[in-house]
Amino acid sequence: MAKSDHKIAKVALLRIERWPEKDREQWLASLSASDPFADVADRSHLRPISNAKVEKGYGRWLSFLARSRPELFVEEAGTRITPETVSAYVAELRACGNGDQTVMNRLQELHTMATTIVPAGAFGFIRKIEAKLRTVAKPVRSKRDKIIPSDELFSLGCSLMQSATALSTPRLQALQFRDGLIIAFLALRPLRRKNLTELTLGQSLMCEQGSWFLLLSADETKSHQRFERAWPDELLTALETYLSVHRPVLMAQTGRWASPVGDRLWVSSEGSPQTQMSIYQQIRLRTKAAFGQGVNPHRFRDSAATTLAIEDPAQVRVSARILGHRSFQTTERYYQHAEQNQAHRAFVAGLQKLRIKR
Repeated sequence: MAKSDHKIAKVALLRIERWPEKDREQWLASLSASDPFADVADRSHLRPISNAKVEKGYGRWLSFLARSRPELFVEEAGTRITPETVSAYVAELRACGNGDQTVMNRLQELHTMATTIVPAGAFGFIRKIEAKLRTVAKPVRSKRDKIIPSDELFSLGCSLMQSATALSTPRLQALQFRDGLIIAFLALRPLRRKNLTELTLGQSLMCEQGSWFLLLSADETKSHQRFERAWPDELLTALETYLSVHRPVLMAQTGRWASPVGDRLWVSSEGSPQTQMSIYQQIRLRTKAAFGQGVNPHRFRDSAATTLAIEDPAQVRVSARILGHRSFQTTERYYQHAEQNQAHRAFVAGLQKLRIKR
């Protein structure tokens, strides 16, 4: 191995400027979509955070190859990504202490990149490995550690939405997509359960010139302060998909407890407005399946404050505004809790942007 290769082997995440040239060119072409005849998938319409997540994931994969199979760097991307090398990648991730959910996230990122830069490749085996891992997934955290980092909650929500299309009926697809959207949304905008449940189109969720906004009056918030936030950019496409595809499916259900939905955002499996208890139960069900412990909606608020305190203590006071607290004193206990935990990966894009503005 050359001297420069030794430097690569020590890097946990290989940045794009050090990727194999063709991989880099194919990926950049997919982001720009300047050539409609390029042999790559078009990702120019997707949000930057989604593409950045895939790019970082592929950087981790390439770093693994640099350490274990550096000779593969001269091969085509499709030749490198084989059942053998992917299985070895999973083994290393687990040996380094990564939990099952994290390993599944890495596999999702690798599969997305593979099908982007080599659209004609056969990479279904990655999904099969992921599916097998999901069936035996176990939590790695102590049962007493109730805080799941916000980026993992966000990733779970995105994973549920992405995999919804594989389900057998439109109703099941709609239910899983709805739950995934709620989880991902709460990871970025941790509303209280009552406010989340009562989100209403044209009232507390408004669309103006293609942009969506959350508007809660002082009477609707626990702090008695008006709440105004933009719907997360990262979930705009997901919201539009839910409204145009999945919400109509749920509204058409005629279960025993069906009742007029009106303009309420969240619709139950019975074709009625979803209740606080229904949202609570579904979130706990989905999170327990992923992490081995149910995360109730209020815990998303704990996760947001604690994750920010871990990742950037200098900005911890920002979480008071994110959570809608009247003062910092309510938020301070999360900072104290964060000092006792191991540092997690960087918080999701909403909090990353706050750090950039420092």
